[in-house]
Amino acid sequence: MYVDIHTHLTHERFAHDVDAVVARARTAGLGAIMVNGLEPVSNRAILELAKTHDIVEPALGLYPVDAVCHLLPDDFTLRVNRFDVDAEIAFIRSMAGAGRLSAVGECGLDGHWLGPETFPEQERVFEELIGIAMEYRLPLIIHTRKRERRCAEILRHSGAQKVDFHCYGGKAKQALRWAHEDGWWFSIPANARRNEAFAKLLRELPQARVLTETDAPYMSAKPGERSEPAAVVDTVALLAELRGWTVEQAREQVWTNYQSLRGPPGQDQL
Repeated sequence: MYVDIHTHLTHERFAHDVDAVVARARTAGLGAIMVNGLEPVSNRAILELAKTHDIVEPALGLYPVDAVCHLLPDDFTLRVNRFDVDAEIAFIRSMAGAGRLSAVGECGLDGHWLGPETFPEQERVFEELIGIAMEYRLPLIIHTRKRERRCAEILRHSGAQKVDFHCYGGKAKQALRWAHEDGWWFSIPANARRNEAFAKLLRELPQARVLTETDAPYMSAKPGERSEPAAVVDTVALLAELRGWTVEQAREQVWTNYQSLRGPPGQDQL
């Protein structure tokens, strides 16, 4: 089986053909599509999508920008709706407690769109979501941009083990160290053939810590095109090329890694 551990099928670009997108993924051999939430609207849409498609795995979260929506100016660069952040944290906790989640995410810290004045609140929300994931033994799907080291500090302090960094854009040596020392996973998007940093991670991460994602509709293998979950097939093929494996070996390794992330902490070996 193939897996896309981070995608956004509730995005407006999938509004008219999401069923066909999931069907193509199933035909391509995907056994799981983890759809990640950002705020209340996408979180609830994901739960509905999971009712319709058995390979959709729901991950509910708060994107760092949305997590500080009440601190943003009216002329903020991105379109962000205001909502009760603590009420949404409580909703995510209730869904985790009801057994309806496969992961908590995406969540994390952002220093690209957001300034230092938001950092304390970002960290508060992040820590709340980490707590939910750990209480219910769920993986965390991490977004971090320009705050990778601080993100790792918080995760280490919390003792989180079931951690996947999606579309990691920090220093490769840090990723490799965290993969070896902390046992955290890193999911590589579909544009890895044209992104040397992602290709490097495919080559050099411990083989048990490599996962695949698309971040669809973003991070397409071809600039300007919409990505979709079936694109992980080529990322697995690239992993096989870079490691001198067969495609079957690469696919089995990534699927095993996914099962390890979903399973009890500490059950696998590097």
